[in-house]
Amino acid sequence: MDMLINHENGAIKLETFNTNLYKGMLLSQLQETDFYKEKYYNMWDVKTGYFWYYFHHIDILGYQVHFQLCFWENQLHSIHMNTRESTDAKNWNEWSEEKEMQVFYRNNKFLTSALGIPPTRKTKTPYPRCTFSFPWGEIWSVYDPRSASSLMGINYNEEVNKK
Repeated sequence: MDMLINHENGAIKLETFNTNLYKGMLLSQLQETDFYKEKYYNMWDVKTGYFWYYFHHIDILGYQVHFQLCFWENQLHSIHMNTRESTDAKNWNEWSEEKEMQVFYRNNKFLTSALGIPPTRKTKTPYPRCTFSFPWGEIWSVYDPRSASSLMGINYNEEVNKK
């Protein structure tokens, strides 16, 4: 499975599913895709106008990648992702900060490989974070000790519209 991230606008192309994910994409457009039809499993209405759509993993570059798509009303607002392996903690008894930092490093490695470029910057404070900056927004990876989790995602600048 190949995933291409367009450096010009931040759109994600999921080739196997013939699907493009991009800022401003309509929910109705997403629901027509093979990606949605095959991988969607849950939705959370935040009750503020935001809706999160959760998807089962897809294999990308040798990684199991899960997508969480955030919609503001009916338009794609931002994208969260994370990599998973069978050795990751499944509950609090298995969790440790050291194990979660390995997820953070794995996420960074995945993004560097998927983008084909090194991060724009890495910071350790207030939390370990890796950022790839673009004119349209940023792709980031973070370890957040408050939620005891590692995540990566794409934030689009507000002025950026569709492809």
